Amino acid sequence: MTLRPILGLAVLLFSTTPAFAQSISPKMLRDHVAILASDAYEGREPGTPGGDRAEAYVLQAFADAGLKPGAPDGRWRQEVAMADHKAATLTAVVRQGSRETTLTAQQIAGLGLSTTTTIRRAPLVFVGRGAPDQMQGAKLNGAVAVVIGGTAPDAPAVPTADRNAALLAAGALGVLLIAPAQAPWTDIAHGYSTATIAGTPRRPDFSGVVPASVAETLLGRSAADLRKAAIAPDFRPFRAKATIDIAATGITRRYTTANIVGMIPGTTRPNEAVLLSAHWDHIGICRPEGAPDRICNGAADNASGTAILIEVAKVLAKGPRPARSIYFVATTAEEKGLIGADAYAAAIADTPLKVVANLNIDTAAIVPTGMPVAMVGRGNYPRIDAIVDATARAIGRKVDTDTEANIMIKRQDGWAFGKRGIPAVMATGSVSDMKRLFAYLDGPYHKPNDDLAHIDLSGAAEDADLHVALARALADPIRYPAN
Repeated sequence: MTLRPILGLAVLLFSTTPAFAQSISPKMLRDHVAILASDAYEGREPGTPGGDRAEAYVLQAFADAGLKPGAPDGRWRQEVAMADHKAATLTAVVRQGSRETTLTAQQIAGLGLSTTTTIRRAPLVFVGRGAPDQMQGAKLNGAVAVVIGGTAPDAPAVPTADRNAALLAAGALGVLLIAPAQAPWTDIAHGYSTATIAGTPRRPDFSGVVPASVAETLLGRSAADLRKAAIAPDFRPFRAKATIDIAATGITRRYTTANIVGMIPGTTRPNEAVLLSAHWDHIGICRPEGAPDRICNGAADNASGTAILIEVAKVLAKGPRPARSIYFVATTAEEKGLIGADAYAAAIADTPLKVVANLNIDTAAIVPTGMPVAMVGRGNYPRIDAIVDATARAIGRKVDTDTEANIMIKRQDGWAFGKRGIPAVMATGSVSDMKRLFAYLDGPYHKPNDDLAHIDLSGAAEDADLHVALARALADPIRYPAN
């Protein structure tokens, strides 16, 4: 991008947009966070009373802001049917010839999606990293597939959803992950003892994990040897000499949660839209009874982003109508695997609505004022990069042009849109200093002290003003010709 178009864009922003007189203050955001991240909302887990309160709060805030209902069926709520599965009992026996090895609770953890899951004498087939192209020709009907975790940097991670869908399509009854040797077993096992599924499951009925030390029992080869084989260009799946019996029981809780969707209709291109998103949910009551603080309030993650979404909606709804529509989606179940965003992206895929850009807002309250604007997704959409940079500079923000933050692309709701070809970025000061970001991730992230008393909303307020300007720029076909 040459200097001339960027300067031209900045001049156009200043000359045609009155947005910069409007300032969203930290107090405006704090008023929302104080409610959404209060103990009364119990950590905003979907399907709980606290989650229901959060949905109702955002819906009323959107209505008060002057938005119109914007869900695909014309309502405020886009409902998402969910099922939470929790393991109850699990036994597993590996058989090879006359030898039987019963795996202990320190050697296997997992979950069946049925109330009772029974797998008998299933062959064990090693499928490497579980990439769909690695499974070509593998005979998985009636088998339990085994995949290796913690692969080398030159072997890209395989998204779990893609891997599981491919295994299901190939006829696998179950999947076992060999965990990295350094992974804490307690944390890994806990993660495989619960699952949240939206809609029809696209994974084998049983999904489990074993430590690296069990690799030889299953497949006759060490985890290190299997990892090396899995990243080799000539990898081919192979069937082990052993079989496995698995018996699992579990408990299922079914409920309905919702994305809350509001919109400002465009004047000349109403079926083209800029989409602003932020997830309203968090992880709920996250400590056992008797703990001094049991609630993960999720003030930064992501009451702060939800507050920005609400205040930006207020400003834009009171201003001049844009040419394109602007949609505001407060998504559910981000913490359970981007489920709400994925459901919304799937729902609009077959409608006339064309989303020309997604601006996702997440964990904005972890840096002070004055931080440069960085991007998750920089380099993927050069025209949006140019608009973000020019807009930021036009309102007095510095710009961080490196791509360090792209490691977060698949860890936030924008991925649900980006993987479907919708340009999706996250523009914020929160990812401009990776040391600060990882200090948060290694510190209060998903812990009870991510609360109102421990966050700084000054940088979030600057990000809110940025999103007012960005939404106006991207909603203008002259500034951002998306075709």
